[in-house]
Amino acid sequence: MLEVPFQGGCQCGALRYRCQAPPFVSYTCHCQACQHVTSSAFATCIQVPAEALTVIEGTPSLADREADSGNRLTTTFCGRCGSALFVANAARPRLRTIYVGTLDQAADVDVDAHIWTSRRLPWVVLPEGHRIFPEAGDWGPDYASDPSRLGG
Repeated sequence: MLEVPFQGGCQCGALRYRCQAPPFVSYTCHCQACQHVTSSAFATCIQVPAEALTVIEGTPSLADREADSGNRLTTTFCGRCGSALFVANAARPRLRTIYVGTLDQAADVDVDAHIWTSRRLPWVVLPEGHRIFPEAGDWGPDYASDPSRLGG
């Protein structure tokens, strides 16, 4: 289990962040945009309250893109090494999505859901017992303590 507060950063160490709240949800996204941003088969992510996430070292660069869902996303990345660290979704401005691979303690994240599995690569095997969503996930139960965060 991920202990709070937690920190993470980019590959070269120039950009660092800290989060002061536990994640609402953790999941793996198989959409094509996540495949491209991670240069891999998927992106594993956690969603946290926007106000709990702070850049503590370095100056981030930003890039806008459209997700498979049609939502406008702004990715925060390191201008030096290019590592993508986290994302702001215009449809959910009170949340930030952190790429788990950037966490100092990534192994402490328990993933139990997979989204956009309709776009997963054919050789990716989904674990038994995980929640599986062909497109966007239904995070209602994960946000039961603060459902307003899902609506913007």
